This record gives sequence, C-alpha cells and structure tokens, in this order.
Amino acid sequence: MLEDVSRGRTIGVDRLQPGDHGFLAFSDDDERWDVLGVFTQRGFERDEKVLLLVDADHHPSAVAARVAGGTATARKAVQTGQLVVSNAPRFARGRFDPGRLVEGVRRRIDTGIADGFTGLRSACEMSLAIAPLDRLDQAVEYETALHDAVFAGQPEPRFTALCYWDERLFGGTSAMAEVHAVHPVTLLPRVGALHVAVNADGVTITGDSDLANRAEFSAALHTLGNLQRARLVLDITDLSFLDAHSAAAVHRLAARLDPPRHLEVRCRGPHRRLLHLFGGRSQRQLSIVTEHR
Repeated sequence: MLEDVSRGRTIGVDRLQPGDHGFLAFSDDDERWDVLGVFTQRGFERDEKVLLLVDADHHPSAVAARVAGGTATARKAVQTGQLVVSNAPRFARGRFDPGRLVEGVRRRIDTGIADGFTGLRSACEMSLAIAPLDRLDQAVEYETALHDAVFAGQPEPRFTALCYWDERLFGGTSAMAEVHAVHPVTLLPRVGALHVAVNADGVTITGDSDLANRAEFSAALHTLGNLQRARLVLDITDLSFLDAHSAAAVHRLAARLDPPRHLEVRCRGPHRRLLHLFGGRSQRQLSIVTEHR
C-alpha cells in the first residue's frame, strides 16, 4: 500500500499505544476479527481492561472466544472482568447525547483503573444496529467530542480507542470520511500488511516487511533512492517486523549512495540491532537513529 502523502500515522494494530485514537475501515470479516484479536491480546499483555462493542449479528461469547484466542482464555478473561464484549444498543433512537457518551467513556476508564487494570482499551463498531442514529453525521459529532475531550492536547494515557467502520455499509459516505479525518491514527486493514508513505523527509514504512511484502519494500527503497536530496530518511519506527532480507536491502541502498548523499534510518532498538548485524556501524553513508515510540 503506497501513499504519496502521509495522513497522520498508518500502523499495524500491534503498534497501537495507550493514548492513541485509531480508525479502522474493514471490508472482510476474517480480517476484521484478526485485527481485533491482536488488539485484544495486546491489551491482555498490558494488563488492560478490554471492551469490545460489536454488531447485533455476533454473539458476545463467540466474539470473545475468537479474539481471545480460544474458549478457555476467553472464559477466564470474562470472569475476571478483563474482557467485556457487548452487542447491546448504546442508546435509544432520539436520545443521542455526545456529551453523555463521552462522560460514559471517562467513567469506564476510572472503573477499569479502580478494578486494578493498568488502563482501558475499547474497540467500537459503527453499526446502526447498536447505535440507532437519527442521522449518520451524529457519529461525527460523537467522535469529534470524544477526541476533543480525551485525546486532543494531552492524550489520556490510560485509554486506547479504536473506531471501526464497515466499508460495505458506509464506504463512500461523507460521515465515514469525516470520522476518519478526526482520528490521528489509521490501522492497516490486514494483519501482516505493509504500508508506505512518501513524505517531506523521505519514506515511512509501517506494518510487516517479510517475504510476502518483499516487492513492496523493495519498491519503497527504490522510490527513496530516486528522491533528489542529500539526506534520505527511512522511518521504520512503527514497522512491526523487519526481516533479514529487508535489512540487507537497506544496506545495499546506502552502499549505492555517493557523498554528500546519505541514508538516515529511524527505527526502534530491535531493528537497530538487526541493521548492525549487517554492518550498520561501518557503513559510511548510513546513520541509524533510535526512536522511542
């Protein structure tokens, strides 16, 4: 997936952090559950309370078993209160109140902390079955109110939110586009996908770089190498997985650069260590900057 201009952060679901307000557009049911499975299990790893609001066509116990990785794990998480799955209506038609809904979110955060969890992560499906809106643009009102109250300025570090919309129902609507614009983080629609964005500094790559995405990763490096500037920036800070072939390709790009052209790689510790294995310290046209995100 290649974008000419980066729109906020586009990342894999595993890179979603406390304080993030994420958006997911899905058009495949299996891929939707895969994303929610990673979302849920990351919450378990962080000892967070996980709340999933799903559409009325899916029974909460079946959803819990799927996202938790099995019936036994789901049963334990539900019994301890760490996992809550609901398909109940959020409010009655004609009683939409974004302020009241935001206050409900704040109460759930405080309750989760009081129950001994490190925070709350909530994934909410936009479905007319569980949110019987009088007008679809009410969803925009709610998302804007939530973002302004909880995420704008100083984000709430105890809360991770994901809003997910079914493109088969809402794709092409102005409301879905406007809600998407409210969110500073967009999730890749498939676990294991690769995303490339060309920006003012160079190229940002997120998702997974492995055999399945090798051609896309190579194309991104080719695009970066063709930029007419002295300093080329490759930002892989939010790349979930970097394989050895991709790390070697980064070194080959740096080796082809003639001074004063230079490759700067921004990454996290695990990627830095892999790049060093391929001679990152001795490559004169390569600098590695460790980011902590």
